[in-house]
Amino acid sequence: MRSRSPRGPRSPARGAGGRRARPARRSAPPRPAASRAAPRDAWESDPLLGSSRAIARVREQIHQVASTRVAVLIDGEAGTGKGAAARAIHAHGPRRAATFVAVDCERSGPEALERELFGNGGESGALARADRGTVFADGIGAASANLQARLLRLLQEGAFEHPGGGATQRVDVRVIAGTCHDLAARVREGRFREDLLLRLSAARIAMPALRERSEDIPSLVERFLREANRRHRRGIPRVTRGVLERLEQHPWPGNVRELRDTIDAMVVSAPGGRPLDLADLPQALRGEGAGPERASIAPGMTVEEAVRALIVATLEHVGHDRPRAAAMLGIGLRTLYRRIKEYGIR
Repeated sequence: MRSRSPRGPRSPARGAGGRRARPARRSAPPRPAASRAAPRDAWESDPLLGSSRAIARVREQIHQVASTRVAVLIDGEAGTGKGAAARAIHAHGPRRAATFVAVDCERSGPEALERELFGNGGESGALARADRGTVFADGIGAASANLQARLLRLLQEGAFEHPGGGATQRVDVRVIAGTCHDLAARVREGRFREDLLLRLSAARIAMPALRERSEDIPSLVERFLREANRRHRRGIPRVTRGVLERLEQHPWPGNVRELRDTIDAMVVSAPGGRPLDLADLPQALRGEGAGPERASIAPGMTVEEAVRALIVATLEHVGHDRPRAAAMLGIGLRTLYRRIKEYGIR
């Protein structure tokens, strides 16, 4: 009968005696915060953006290993995007519909880390939650000898014992490990198991440092600026050419993470509605003196030479933002362009 049809907006559950309209299909239990699935388009993850050969090679390697079942070891300095690479492997592989769990092995002590991975009493650990999915163990070089032995058994047998000598549990988990240390050197020092390293590095991906792919900085800056504007509700339109050149020259010891944090801080502290210029850079990035460039004007110079020096210093100070330079100099934009051409300023 039409009154019994579960379809349409008038058929929700009505009390204990009513009929339910397929509740199992209309809702699902929430996913734990630590077990969020990988992003739908993992290639768009910030650290994987860019057109450099170095990052293109990483995307190619991810594509090659994603469809396999082997463990993967991702090497790279802190902040290069090892976690983003691990999520991309998961998102583009056959386990994409299952759970991805990331565990920071350097954040917790040995006992806490074992509980986080293997569980504690009635509480499931990361491995059980990621059954049929992926576990990313970042900072694997910090694992204790006992944890290394347990991880080796997991990779060999697909099983582990709960802490305290509990029952053995079998799981189907892909393990991806990340490290910023030379694990081969740690093997030689007796601090890491060679057999575990061989198992983990069945496939290996090396994340390039940002200084090795500086040509990707403009696209990364554009993405980080857009994200920071949205996050902080600002309206910064762009960065000036001078700022971009300074960012490309910086060695970035903290890599992509440091660049993102730098852009975020600049957006927060700068007035909205204008481009970010050299004055908005953190002091460490402004170069020697860390202050505005001074015009080199001295007695004996002609008026033309003094005007040229002042224009050059002003342009450098605002990162070659010509409308802002004209405003600071108190002249019209057309006048500034004419003077730049007249004095041969580049």
